[in-house]
Amino acid sequence: MIDIFERSKPRWCPGCGDFSIYEALKKAFLELNLRPEEIVLVCGIGCATFIWSYLNTNALKGIHGRVLPAATGVKLVNPRLKVIGISGDGDAYSIGCSHLIHTARRNVEITYIVVDNGVFGNTRGQPSPTTPIYSHLKNYPRAWPEKPVNPLLLALMSGATFVAQGFVGDIDRLKEYFKEAINHKGFSLINVLSMCPTFNPVRTIRELRERIVYVEELGAPFENLKNAVEMILSIQEDGKYPVGIIYRNREPTYNELVGVVKGVDLSINHDRIAEISERELRLRLLQKKYT
Repeated sequence: MIDIFERSKPRWCPGCGDFSIYEALKKAFLELNLRPEEIVLVCGIGCATFIWSYLNTNALKGIHGRVLPAATGVKLVNPRLKVIGISGDGDAYSIGCSHLIHTARRNVEITYIVVDNGVFGNTRGQPSPTTPIYSHLKNYPRAWPEKPVNPLLLALMSGATFVAQGFVGDIDRLKEYFKEAINHKGFSLINVLSMCPTFNPVRTIRELRERIVYVEELGAPFENLKNAVEMILSIQEDGKYPVGIIYRNREPTYNELVGVVKGVDLSINHDRIAEISERELRLRLLQKKYT
């Protein structure tokens, strides 16, 4: 069987958790009966964001921390597309943190996958916003003095209508979380617990697996925000990681609220683009006429 979503073989470091995300995402696309032309991957900067060059879909390669503004633009212009943002923890929760807050509160219909390995792997091992306090890393041998960001609580308090946490050691469950998030009408965040064997060898897949609590055993997903927050805090106070779909609710999406879906012509006006280009940039575009 030909894998319609495979553009090329991934080339991450051996043992990288990004391989699991690649496989889970491909399987999710196939099981949802999606076609490559129906999907847009919007990626920022970081090891995980190279996934756009391995998956056969539409793709937009953004700049550091600006995944969600670009993804919002894609979704507003063409609401029929499945728009999926992919970031690392540094991309999402450091320079991109304010964009996460505002995209979540607007409830833009985007699936945002954040690969959380607790380190800036692409820039050779600096501590990231999710690095635990007192950690010792290659680029910071002394105890790290900063408290980490809590991605799940951040997303919930910002207004996300779908919040989940995955684990790269369980591809089948991760695939199901991706499928649910892609089908969700609203902003969905999936923080994926991963590891970087090259620059964060202290965090291993075995260590993560031993600390996982599957939230479906505790009654999740919740529609009540208070219940979701209390469960996260209870699990994290015991030094554990909640994994699964934690919160899901249906609220009007940004597209619905601004009326983009109805009454707006979404076709590209090539004449208008050429006019602006010539006037503002002094560029004359060669236009193809489509019939």
